[in-house]
Amino acid sequence: MSSTASKSRHARLLQRTSTPMLEMIEKQRGSTTSKSETGSTLHQSSQDLVETVGHDGGVGMGTSDGFTFFMDTDELTTSSPSLLVEQQTSTDLKSDTSTSKRRKHKDGKQKSFDELDVDKYMAKREMSPFQERMNAVTVMPGAFYCIMFVLSGAWLSPSFVQDHSKSVMAAAPFDDTQCLNWSWMPHLHAAPPLPLVAAALGIVAHAPFSFIYHWKFAHRLPAGLPRTNHWSRRMDQAMIHFCSACMAYATSGRLDFFLVNALFNLDCIYRHFIPKVYPRRNQMRIFLSLVAYTIPLLRRGDWDLFVKLWSLFTVSGWLFGQYPIGGWSHSVFHIVMAFVPPLLMTAAVELPASHKQLEVAAQCALLAKDNLVVS
Repeated sequence: MSSTASKSRHARLLQRTSTPMLEMIEKQRGSTTSKSETGSTLHQSSQDLVETVGHDGGVGMGTSDGFTFFMDTDELTTSSPSLLVEQQTSTDLKSDTSTSKRRKHKDGKQKSFDELDVDKYMAKREMSPFQERMNAVTVMPGAFYCIMFVLSGAWLSPSFVQDHSKSVMAAAPFDDTQCLNWSWMPHLHAAPPLPLVAAALGIVAHAPFSFIYHWKFAHRLPAGLPRTNHWSRRMDQAMIHFCSACMAYATSGRLDFFLVNALFNLDCIYRHFIPKVYPRRNQMRIFLSLVAYTIPLLRRGDWDLFVKLWSLFTVSGWLFGQYPIGGWSHSVFHIVMAFVPPLLMTAAVELPASHKQLEVAAQCALLAKDNLVVS
């Protein structure tokens, strides 16, 4: 009698818990049946439940397809169906969260080894057409300065000419065919020194490509790969490496140092034209090219110029990397970089490699002053 009552109590408990239990079973099977079909299935499955009493007093329930589970009798007695569903839902959420975290961790790990995503990189650099045209305008002052500095003869200081006049012997022979006598450039008495030409050439050669990209294409091309892959942007960044190679000679005056830097920058230029673009790698190589051509300043102890240049590079890098003032950051970046050419041009003139040509120019200036050069 007692056994019969116990079984009856167990049957009632099973009846109360059968529906939520089977719902969980159907969920785990990944059933895609409609609500009506599910309800019918649940009803039929509830009829197929088989009650089993374990040796330890636990209750087991099985379905017609062999899915079986056991519960302690006391736990079954004190647990409501809603609580069981809530517990299972919590378990499912934890499992989903854990899976999501593992997937996110995996993706994050993968991104740490991949290059910066081009679309994300370009997205925060969106600018209006006016802002892009201002980028084009602000890249030109450095190039204009270099042209004017070279053609105006500003690289030959009056103090140097005066010092040279005191040291020149009257009987010393001089080949005046090296002199220039152009009426439209009265202060350009001779060809400028090669380090100075290298510095000016690098800056002037880069400017047109940067201007074309910002003025004509940057605001017309869609953001992301279409813009990054365009020939004008590739040439803009490739010519930065051409400029860096020229600067290696402008800061050292040594052909061997120039050749080593030229090889590195040629490899960088090549990588700008491979099909897949890696913005982070390209930026790192530009940074290394800057480091390379400023090394000679440290070697000869020109700390003042080194600190000035890297102060400008640091501010420019912050503007370019962080875009603190939105679309105007790039224009301000160009303005800050416009202070670099005067420093480099002056440094190129002061190199020992420039001294010989400065003496030639000074002698030509003295001849022109004395009207000894016949046009």
